[in-house]
Amino acid sequence: MKKKRYKGRILGLLIIAFIATNALLIYIDEDGYVERKSYVEQWSQAFTYDLFETLEKRAVFTTEESNPVYFDDQKGAFKEFLVSEGDNVTQGDDLYTYEVIDYEAQQNQLESEIDRLESEVEAIEDFIIELELYSPPVEESNSSNSFFDDEPDAPENAEVDFLQEQQIAEQEAELAQKEAMLAMVEDQLDQLEDDGQEITITSPYDGTVTDISETLEAPLLTLKSTNLQLEGTLDEEERKSVEVDMRVRGTVEEEDWEITGSLSSIHTFPDETGAYRSSRYPFEVALEPTEHPVLPGYHVDLEIIQAESLQTTSALSSVLVGEEDLYAWVMNEEGQLERREIETGLVENGVTEVVNGLGPGEWLADEPKDEFRQDATFITPIQWHDVYVKRMLDEGIGDYWTYSLLGLLAR
Repeated sequence: MKKKRYKGRILGLLIIAFIATNALLIYIDEDGYVERKSYVEQWSQAFTYDLFETLEKRAVFTTEESNPVYFDDQKGAFKEFLVSEGDNVTQGDDLYTYEVIDYEAQQNQLESEIDRLESEVEAIEDFIIELELYSPPVEESNSSNSFFDDEPDAPENAEVDFLQEQQIAEQEAELAQKEAMLAMVEDQLDQLEDDGQEITITSPYDGTVTDISETLEAPLLTLKSTNLQLEGTLDEEERKSVEVDMRVRGTVEEEDWEITGSLSSIHTFPDETGAYRSSRYPFEVALEPTEHPVLPGYHVDLEIIQAESLQTTSALSSVLVGEEDLYAWVMNEEGQLERREIETGLVENGVTEVVNGLGPGEWLADEPKDEFRQDATFITPIQWHDVYVKRMLDEGIGDYWTYSLLGLLAR
């Protein structure tokens, strides 16, 4: 028994000495005579992906506009309402009637109002023409030999064109409103001249009647637009990071469909302030048309897109190593591991944009990271789900003996 124990101890010591000797040789092997291998259990691959930097907010559907309608009791005596709360009206629909007290004064007032509106309509039309004819000045380049001298500055021109179209659209909307007001006042004058006593006020807006003042206090009626928008609030830090025209996307609460739009307004002044709490800045979102039925008051989980990178080279964040100066272990063209510095961009849901250092399709060693070495060949476990047994049998056992012998000789 003692002899067997003695042999076992000697064998153990020899094994320890063998391991220690190999470790020492590897440690002092500055010239790379000892071949080192890396064990790669798991791989990942770079790919193209759409990445977004977003700010998540809650928002609610509201009406886009609320338009009050007034009655001036100095013009006459109110007679009756021609609509009820909840009625949908369009421009030109009758709202209420009143009896004229002073025919001549009312006629002069309506004619003066028509002259004023006609002047405003003409001024807006002229301004729209100026906007349509406007073209931004072209700056001359200092480098006359540059290949790009004759190329327009596409981003700047696109921005100018967008702002120009936006301002034209705003002026056209205002023009339509003024023309509707003009048509309403002209109709009142026609009624006065035909009847001489009673005038019916028509609606200059499209919308839903939400309030009627039975006591005739101002406003007499309130019409809310049938067009919907989203409203929400931003805290102080969020207010610094968002801008008008940023795109948004969202999901209607308890529904499986999405809405899209853009930030149309961010208030400069907060509606909530306090010495010991964050100020709240309201914002509005202009929505793109949707076929889904929505009502004011519906809530939305909203994402404001602050930055985006479309079809960019990306990798799983877990594959990248480091905190500031990131790098990845990449399989190079020689089939060896290469420690490669990379430059990153946006990060979203465990996916990182790779701005520089990787191309789509490149293979990245994932696990275990402490086994990876520069310029080392690697071994990796067989992925049995990728092995086709039937094809192996079809190839023939003899071929596999040949390949096995070649592999042994290569070692």
